[in-house]
Amino acid sequence: MITPTYDRTTRLCAVDDLDVRLQVLLDGYAGQHLLGDLRESARMCCETHSVPIPRPGRGLFRRPGPAPMAVENRAAAVVTDTFVVIVLVRVDGESVRLGGRLADAVIEVPDPRVFGGEAGVFVHARWLGHGEASSYLLPLDSGPDGQAFLARLRDLTTAARTRS
Repeated sequence: MITPTYDRTTRLCAVDDLDVRLQVLLDGYAGQHLLGDLRESARMCCETHSVPIPRPGRGLFRRPGPAPMAVENRAAAVVTDTFVVIVLVRVDGESVRLGGRLADAVIEVPDPRVFGGEAGVFVHARWLGHGEASSYLLPLDSGPDGQAFLARLRDLTTAARTRS
């Protein structure tokens, strides 16, 4: 079995309650793409804190510690009636900012046979400013807030498609 790379904690919250670094990324992205005030138009918002899980040291050449490329990070998703916006900031300062039309987004839960215990949801969309559609794993935990966010994301995506 594949073990998860991160210990994740997800919480539903208002945009104003997000980590300040995430708020700055959201505001900048919304301004760049003329999305308006996400604080006013948000139908839901969540923040996930992901901490790398140390690997047990096994084998001759394996060292204990987090999996390669696993870095502590915070991610947020804001969903409006029209858009899904995802931002992520790592402790080393690297960041991700993506947004796409909700009506065109495809939501898929990772297959545990392939991704083990990694919790989250793949959001497949044509991201604003990018030519081709691609998928991004929005990290979520498997607790009540992560599951509530996922269920509401599905509902809002379906509603957006019916309005289109």
